[in-house]
Amino acid sequence: MRKDQNNPQLKAAFEVHKADLGFGLLLKKYVADVRQATPAIMDQAAWSTIPNVAPMFWSFRVMVALGFSFLLLFGLALWFSLKNTFAEKRWLLKWALYWIPMPWLAAELGWVVAEYGRQPWTIYGILPTHLSTSSLTPTSIAMSLTGFVLFYTGLLVVEMFLMVKYAKMGPSSPGTGRYALEKPARAELKGAH
Repeated sequence: MRKDQNNPQLKAAFEVHKADLGFGLLLKKYVADVRQATPAIMDQAAWSTIPNVAPMFWSFRVMVALGFSFLLLFGLALWFSLKNTFAEKRWLLKWALYWIPMPWLAAELGWVVAEYGRQPWTIYGILPTHLSTSSLTPTSIAMSLTGFVLFYTGLLVVEMFLMVKYAKMGPSSPGTGRYALEKPARAELKGAH
C-alpha cells in the first residue's frame, strides 16, 4: 500500500483485512516480520491476549468493597453526628482513623483494574501495548525525569520559604498596617487631619 496507494487490488485487500491488522501486530512481539510467523508463534500471540484473571478479579472486588465501606463509614458518622453521640463511639473513631489511607488504596486498585484489564491493547484491536512504548533512549528519559525532579524541588524550596516567611509575619487585616507597603492605621489618621 505504501508503494502503490492507488492500486485497487491492494485497497480491496486492505479493506478486507483492516479490522484484523491490530491482531496481526501482536505477532511483532514474537517475530520481527509477521509474514514469517509460524502457527506456534500465532498460538503464543493469541494466548498472550488472555489475562491472568486473579489480579483483575481481586483488585476490582477490593476496590468496590472499599467504596461500600466508605459509604457505610460516612453514613454511620453522619447518623451518630446527628444524634450527637459521635465522640462516644470509639470503634467508629478508630475506623475513621484507620481508613484515612483507604481512598488512596482504592484509587490505586482502580488503576490496576484499568491498566491491567486493557492488556495487551493500548487501543483495542488496533495498537498493542508493546508497540506503543516510547522510542526515547533511557538517557533521554533519565534526563527529562531529572529535570522534572529538579524543577519541582525548586518550587518546593520556594514554597516552603514563602510559607515560613508569611507564617512568621502572623495574621493581618486591612487597615492594621500589617500588610506590605501599608502604613499603620494611626499614621493614616494623623495625615488625614
